[in-house]
Amino acid sequence: MRQLVRLFTFVKPYRGRFFLSAFLMVLVIGSDLVVPMLFGWTVDRGLASGELSQVVFYAGLLVLAQGFKSVTDYMQWVVQQDVGQNVVRDIRNKLFERLQALPVSFYRGMPTGQIMARMTNDVEAVQEYVGWGFLVQMAGVMSILGTTVILFLLDWQLTLAVYVPMIPMVLVVYLFDKRIGVAWERVREQMGRLTTVLQENISGIRVVKAFARERLEIGRFRTENEKNRQDNLARLRLEANTFPALDMMVGLAFAALALVGGLRVLNGHGDLGLFFAYQWYLWGIIWPLRFLGWLISMMRQAMAAAPRLFEILDNAPAIASPPHAQKIDRVRGEIRFKDVFFAFADEPDRWVLQGLNLHINPGEVVAVLGSTGSGKSLLVNLIPRFHDVTKGQVLIDGHDVRELELNSLRRQIGIVPQETFLFSATVRENIAYGRPEATLEDVIAAAKLAQAHDFIMEMPKGYDTQIGERGVRLSGGQKQRLALARAILLDPAILLLDEATSAVDTQTEHEIQQALERVMAGRTSVIVAQRLSTIKHADRIVVLKDGVIVEEGTHEELLALGGEYTRIYELQYRESDELAMELAQFMESRLPDARWSN
Repeated sequence: MRQLVRLFTFVKPYRGRFFLSAFLMVLVIGSDLVVPMLFGWTVDRGLASGELSQVVFYAGLLVLAQGFKSVTDYMQWVVQQDVGQNVVRDIRNKLFERLQALPVSFYRGMPTGQIMARMTNDVEAVQEYVGWGFLVQMAGVMSILGTTVILFLLDWQLTLAVYVPMIPMVLVVYLFDKRIGVAWERVREQMGRLTTVLQENISGIRVVKAFARERLEIGRFRTENEKNRQDNLARLRLEANTFPALDMMVGLAFAALALVGGLRVLNGHGDLGLFFAYQWYLWGIIWPLRFLGWLISMMRQAMAAAPRLFEILDNAPAIASPPHAQKIDRVRGEIRFKDVFFAFADEPDRWVLQGLNLHINPGEVVAVLGSTGSGKSLLVNLIPRFHDVTKGQVLIDGHDVRELELNSLRRQIGIVPQETFLFSATVRENIAYGRPEATLEDVIAAAKLAQAHDFIMEMPKGYDTQIGERGVRLSGGQKQRLALARAILLDPAILLLDEATSAVDTQTEHEIQQALERVMAGRTSVIVAQRLSTIKHADRIVVLKDGVIVEEGTHEELLALGGEYTRIYELQYRESDELAMELAQFMESRLPDARWSN
């Protein structure tokens, strides 16, 4: 019930329209209670008088009452649906706003498919109940109470006889309510898993095809889809067992009315008009009880969906601007790590960084090298506050990044990540993503600096070419250069490159490296890379191992040390030499006379 009360907080901004809808519903129920009585008068007073004018008079009143009910019912439905659609819009907006505020770590434990299912199916379930299902339930309760009072006033003996078959209906509805909630929770959870499988398959379709695993993925989807079918069938069986039982009891109630009511009319204890009016009134009891199971199913569906929505809304952003954050317009680019320790929340005992100290001067190009798990990418992610340090400080121009206004901090930083993400939009829109107000001339200038202008102009519509979802029409090198252009357009004081050339060939890497040399001039740049060819021209190279800086210096200075950097250097070039030797031996064994051909 607490979840239900909380859901209705989303109705609060529209409480005026909500109460108007409730008032109109009271008028509708009131009309429902008047119309059968007018019908009874038409039969008893109109026909009994033997005068056509009396019949027309009461029939006219009946038409007017029914017309009033229809107009009021229409108005109530329009207002009610307006409230429901506003609620679903607000819930989705709140969810999306919270998703934007949540840290990257949240998405490590929440699959995209689950998020999509909650933003669509679960929100719709809540909207159906909060928007109109609740009011229909309230209308049913009012109809039952009002009709019961009138029926007892009309003929209390007949009412008792008719109500006997309805006692088991209450028991059936109670048992249905106890079981349908659990069934809907299973359906919701399974739908989330099914959506996750679908989303992962579509996102990773290239990998699926590369490894010829289509049959495996089809099997996974069919398995989850079959579970979804079974959970829905279990829910449907509950409904199938309940609704026919309710229908049977409705039939018994009408049978009791026909038998007992007919006998009372024949015995002179009631008139024919009263009998017909009574029959009509009986529907004021039957329809709420008949639909109560369906409405309970709708309510339970919303109750199963609500905790899944609140799980997102209740996830407080771990990284946000402090109450009195300092805004920065432009920084010099000095970066300092002071005694930095870091551990992920789900592994608090494993330090990824341990007492790290590093000072980067404004305009300096610093490369960070290290094996997998050394903490090099994390070091870069601490600068724009994608994560916060566990202990210690990260300072920019002497300011702790945790004390700065988050948006103004990140606007000082251009980032080119290892996995380039491009939107399903035009080339121009992707480059100008961080500065949508940028002119075409600014976009072209950034593209030229990133050495992307030439291949863009070869596209069918140049900068207005749609590049497809996630940039599927572009090569890896083209994506990286567009990402670089996007970062350049921000004109950042600090440039972060996290394995920006790891996925491209040597020639493309050389072209991007040339672009980077031009872009990094005058900017503080931090480069994370594995290829020594990418970092050996940096002003300074920092070597990380197990979260600690083990070496620091220029390419020549580190080689002279003969330590970790030298080991990595020799390993990379030795592998290249051994590969070249193996290739030469292979060619010689396959083409022994090739050296003589010329």
